[in-house]
Amino acid sequence: MGGPMAAGPGGECVCPSCGHRVPHQIGTPCYNVSCPKCGKPMRRG
Repeated sequence: MGGPMAAGPGGECVCPSCGHRVPHQIGTPCYNVSCPKCGKPMRRG
């Protein structure tokens, strides 16, 4: 289920560029989410 690198269902996605945070959506990796403020790919936070 998700492999060894999966971080689990909770948490947030964080933009490494501007710091904006959004809730992590189950089934969607953060790197597939664009920051709504600046458009950069987000990271798991």
